[in-house]
Amino acid sequence: MRFDFIAIKDFRNFTGSELKINWTPGINLILGRNGSGKTNLLESLSILTGWGAFTKTSGVISWSSQNHRSSLSGHVSGEETHEVSAEISSRISLRLDGKSVSFTDLRLSIPSVIFLTGNLNLIDGPPSFRRLFIDRLCALFVPPYARRLADFKYVMRTRSALLRQGKSPARTDTPYCGLGGWIMDTRRQVLRELETVITPGKFSMAFTPALGVPGAEYLREALERNRSRELYAQHPLDGPNYDEVAITIDANGRPASEALSRGQKRRLILSLIITAGRLIARRLKREPVLLLDDLTAELDAEGRERAFRELDGTKWQVFITAPEKPFSSRKKFGGINLSVQ
Repeated sequence: MRFDFIAIKDFRNFTGSELKINWTPGINLILGRNGSGKTNLLESLSILTGWGAFTKTSGVISWSSQNHRSSLSGHVSGEETHEVSAEISSRISLRLDGKSVSFTDLRLSIPSVIFLTGNLNLIDGPPSFRRLFIDRLCALFVPPYARRLADFKYVMRTRSALLRQGKSPARTDTPYCGLGGWIMDTRRQVLRELETVITPGKFSMAFTPALGVPGAEYLREALERNRSRELYAQHPLDGPNYDEVAITIDANGRPASEALSRGQKRRLILSLIITAGRLIARRLKREPVLLLDDLTAELDAEGRERAFRELDGTKWQVFITAPEKPFSSRKKFGGINLSVQ
């Protein structure tokens, strides 16, 4: 899938009359000084591909909007042709070809993979960042996943509140185990599929469920076994919130976080993004859109050129933000330079 154009009105720093931007099928560069709105443009594309805003919805509306509303729209072509739009006020209302749709519906129709600057924590950060990477893929491939993950988090908060009050959390056992076990099983299945499209020798990923073995039955056994410890700790000690995804780079299983330089980690993240894109293309029969925020920062000239070759080789539509053109290639790129708007 690819965007032919988008139109923006009263979104973040894009105020006043509607701004229409045409895009090309391949690599599109969003260039500009700090504060010019590069990441804001990427955020508009995030909304139009069903992933929502990067922060609170109310924060995306321009302060000068007379009716305190923002609007986004676009035309998408490729495997299918669609008109997509978003009206933003206290909430985001999405429409596809004139019909109201959910975020899940939109993600399936216009799949995308997003990299934000904070995603460097995918390699160096705590397990929650790697779980988020897998959760996004699960949400694309298994439509009920996002809803069930939200339900599980609600049950987990309820369970934690009971434990803090010194009360038995037993009444939450059934939904906690049912939802938690299903989430762990789904993560394992999706990661197994992801492993089938990883380029040999690049890296490897391994899912380590918190219990050693995922599933509702094992989670219930763990709750029973650790009930007294859980009451003492005043928070849940078992469940999908403790799952880990290990990323290693060679046959010896060296952790990527320890073995790679900062620039190499950025290249590895690019490989992860492209690998996820391959799985999306295989599963959904649609080429993904890649949204990359300042991915080429801290890469030397050779690293940037390698990144260009990898991205150009996918033949997907790619959006990259940067303060200036990051590639030396003479190839003509699409996009926009916000510094000269």
